[in-house]
Amino acid sequence: MRFSQIAAAYATALLMAGTAPAQSQQETPHISLELNKLEASGTACRLSFVMENRSSQDIDAASYEIVVFGKNDVINQMSVFDFGVLPQDKTIVRQFELSNLTCEGTGKLLINGPAGCSTEFVSGHCTTPLSLQSQTSVSLIQ
Repeated sequence: MRFSQIAAAYATALLMAGTAPAQSQQETPHISLELNKLEASGTACRLSFVMENRSSQDIDAASYEIVVFGKNDVINQMSVFDFGVLPQDKTIVRQFELSNLTCEGTGKLLINGPAGCSTEFVSGHCTTPLSLQSQTSVSLIQ
């Protein structure tokens, strides 16, 4: 090999090595939870979520305890949302209707934590980190 070929191969190897950590950080196993839409439904507020299971396994059952705060930061409701089965590398949409709740009065949703977890039953959602996002004016926090 000539010097220019060796130098080019070395530069390419350095560039690839420099991008490897960034790629592995993006591939960290997680569950993505997005509050996509809120809409009035009679005397209820319908919440639409988009979830992506980016963990390394199918999840047979996923439930989260969610606290709904009003715009005045006072707790309005606390409930367990059962998102059901989350196949690996799959996107799903789930909707929940919360009665006696106005969408306009909702300020934020707190993901209090995974529900249904115990030492006897450790579902993948119990240990997989959540990545949160909201497409609405209502923030989604943990």
